[in-house]
Amino acid sequence: MKSALTARLPDALKSIVGDYLDQYRIAGGLMTVLEDKRVAASLGSVWAVSDFVATSCIRDPALLQSLVATGALAETCAKPFVVDPDAPEPHFLKMIRRWRRREAIRIAWRDIAGWADLDETLGDLSELADTAIRAALEYQQQQMTLRHGEPAGTDGRGTSLIVLAMGKLGGRELNFSSDIDLIFLYPELGGSDGRKGLDGESWFRKLGQRLIHSLDTVTEDGFVFRVDMRLRPFGDSGPLTMSVPALEAYLQEHGREWERYAYIKARHVVAPENDDGLFKNVLRPFVYRKYLDYGVFESLRDMKKLISREVSRRDLKDNIKLGPGGIREIEFTVQSFQLIRGGCDPALQDRGLLSSLTTLTGQGLLPADQSAELSAAYRFLRQLENRLQAMHDRQTHELPVDVIECHRLAFAMGEPDWAGTLIQLNKHRDRVSDIFDQIVFGPPGTVDRENDGWAAFMESQSDSPDYALAMLADTGIADPPALLKLLDVFRSSPGMRRLNETGWRRLKHLLPHILKAVATVPDQELALRRLLDIIEAIGTRTAYLALLLENPIVLRRLTELCGLSRFLADQISTHPLLLDELIDPRVADILPDRDQFETELGERLAAGGSDDAERSMDALRHFQQAAVFRTALADLSGKLPVMKVSDRLTDIAELVLEAALAIARQHLSRKHGEPMAGLQQDQRPAGFAIIAYGKLGGIELGYGSDLDLVFVHDAGGQQQQTTGPAVLDNSVFFARLARRVVTLLMTQTTSGSLYKVDMRLRPSGHSGLLVSSLEAFASYQQEKAWTWEHQALLRARTVAGSEWLCQRFEAVRKQVLCRDVNRSDLKADVLKMRERMRQELGRGIPELFDIKQDSGGLQDIEFLVQYWILLLAKRYPDLLRYSDNVRQLEGLSDTGEVAKDVAQQLRDIYLVYRERLHRLSLSGTEPRIDKGQLTAEREAVQAIWQRVMEK
Repeated sequence: MKSALTARLPDALKSIVGDYLDQYRIAGGLMTVLEDKRVAASLGSVWAVSDFVATSCIRDPALLQSLVATGALAETCAKPFVVDPDAPEPHFLKMIRRWRRREAIRIAWRDIAGWADLDETLGDLSELADTAIRAALEYQQQQMTLRHGEPAGTDGRGTSLIVLAMGKLGGRELNFSSDIDLIFLYPELGGSDGRKGLDGESWFRKLGQRLIHSLDTVTEDGFVFRVDMRLRPFGDSGPLTMSVPALEAYLQEHGREWERYAYIKARHVVAPENDDGLFKNVLRPFVYRKYLDYGVFESLRDMKKLISREVSRRDLKDNIKLGPGGIREIEFTVQSFQLIRGGCDPALQDRGLLSSLTTLTGQGLLPADQSAELSAAYRFLRQLENRLQAMHDRQTHELPVDVIECHRLAFAMGEPDWAGTLIQLNKHRDRVSDIFDQIVFGPPGTVDRENDGWAAFMESQSDSPDYALAMLADTGIADPPALLKLLDVFRSSPGMRRLNETGWRRLKHLLPHILKAVATVPDQELALRRLLDIIEAIGTRTAYLALLLENPIVLRRLTELCGLSRFLADQISTHPLLLDELIDPRVADILPDRDQFETELGERLAAGGSDDAERSMDALRHFQQAAVFRTALADLSGKLPVMKVSDRLTDIAELVLEAALAIARQHLSRKHGEPMAGLQQDQRPAGFAIIAYGKLGGIELGYGSDLDLVFVHDAGGQQQQTTGPAVLDNSVFFARLARRVVTLLMTQTTSGSLYKVDMRLRPSGHSGLLVSSLEAFASYQQEKAWTWEHQALLRARTVAGSEWLCQRFEAVRKQVLCRDVNRSDLKADVLKMRERMRQELGRGIPELFDIKQDSGGLQDIEFLVQYWILLLAKRYPDLLRYSDNVRQLEGLSDTGEVAKDVAQQLRDIYLVYRERLHRLSLSGTEPRIDKGQLTAEREAVQAIWQRVMEK
């Protein structure tokens, strides 16, 4: 029998397991457990690896017999521990320790036998710890209550201890014999109501001490878990328990960078019911910044230096947690990305390391090959850690030196010998170190943080310029004196005087990299001027300086953009979060489309949470800024033609309007219910729609364009009220809805605003209602509208709201434009409006051509199109199908009423004008050019205008 059970073991381990089997047989075990063939097949392997499991079974043969008889070894979850509140404390301590030993054997057996994968093992161990903590707290809280009464807050309501799990327990990744890192909190100060009442701090401190005693004290039955409280505020010198307000004050005043890493893993084990305020209001704002926090790398390098010195001092090179390429380096690599981006992307606020790796890869933040290598190394190291600790139920991370233990560990890892184990281990550790160094320290030669010459230049206001000119020339600057003037102005600017010590240090390191990047672009002076404007604007937010210092590719791309586009440079100055868009190396190759934008917006809104209006609006603003920025990049690269640029900008605005309307309506409907219309016996939901005019209506939106909007509803009938609870008349509901949408679009926040909104095209303009019924809108257009308002209606279309109402609006639009236009005075009305626009909007600078407003310009083409369509729509209703000038010109050509060559010529010139306007907009200049440019186009438009409008 013994030979059968040890047959598959290495020779070095057969005698050890044989001795265990003899002892177990003498203790009265073996025969019944061997009836389970699966257990019999695994017994030799498990006992060969784990002295803890073998000796525990020998000490208490009934334990293994019970596990086998009840089928517990096949179970994937812990057996509950039932607390007996009336049990004497020694009995409670005995029973919880025996329960822990039983569950530890079950978990170790399943792990070593290969019946459970790593995820199950870590999760099972974490659940074991959670259950033990809750059981011990339940018991000790009852004992405290019997002696000192129920604790209550200052408001008199009952309160309870909050237990936070940190470290691996917080991430549900506990290893076999790990300490559990805990923090004890309570909601607020107060006291207990017993005969021997205590103040709140004393009550919870005593409870914390009793809880630790229940878990940590070693008795004849062992311990449950060793408890480590050193992560609490002020560490060992701090109070054992702390109120939540005190924790918040501590983190704000004393919180250190390493604590941000620690609190990534923080998780409630025990908390008041439905209490997420601690995480939402205290911990997450401390851990995750609202910006891209690339300063994390600087702090991580400092932490790495400290750890490396400790590893060297204590000779921890064979420590699989702290040594080179160990578990800690994998954790730091993943957590650094979480700290950098987690405040902007809640998907990264994940406690689990492997799941965080998957997210990082999915978002393109970590190459798939590196992610796979880190994942494989983490699984190998954590499995090695578990098998090492399960050997003696002892917390250790040091590789064994004893020959037999080396054989045991090699066998546990499925390797033929210890040499093979070390080969696999070193392969993983070397790769982890390489990836860690690349991410934290950068590829060789890319991060140079020391330049004494430029540091001296930045700090001195009176030094001789010769040395600075020589350094500029050495960098490759073509005109050192011109750029030195810019640097002189920059280093004495108000923005630079506001820099703190960290900002100055980072800027001094960054400056030589800026100048090297500037030396590579054609217009060096222009690029440096715009780049220094950005640095001055973002300088006090020193994390962005760190981003540029840590990402040479981003700095290079930013410098190129500054040389090409004032618009993009201004966007980054205002919204430095856009620097994130330059990190992805594919940014110049991926052309944006509506589906991509829609998916991205949905993900951002989902991450923000549907119930958090402020986060939803921040998500909307960040989406809009990033989407416009990516569109401009594609435009600037020449990969997106002008009509596609306007299509994308229009898509962005439409998606924002749809989302803003949904957010506003959800907010109002939650309070007032849905607006209903119709007769009482035949009620229906009332519709609401947003009508776009102008450039948005014409699908010709440009950078920085206003949104010309009109709001309509279709409520009617006797019952025009919302369903409650706070009932409103429909007219009031829709007016509030429209105001809320406009507010969401225009409100200026730290994230910027979305769009400027112009409502002057609504019926009766400024004096009209903010929202009108579709019936009233139609009546106004039929009876009171001026010709210019019908011109504007040609460019109108619905962009958000009730689908049925959108269809009805289109029918009204076509009916009005076919039937109700004043065609007898049409030409005179159009000429009058065009002349008025020239006088009010034209600049009249003789040597310049205003592409939009001057004679022969873009507005002349638009007025020609509008005149022709208003004149012909009654005979050719299909002309009203589209709202954009290009397709309207194509429709006019198809009727034969406008010569094909004339329509084609106007179309081509229109696109030339729009292309030039886009370029001027990107460069940040006015829409005017030298009179000698585009003369052929201007004269052609003037000739057509004269033939059509002035004959």
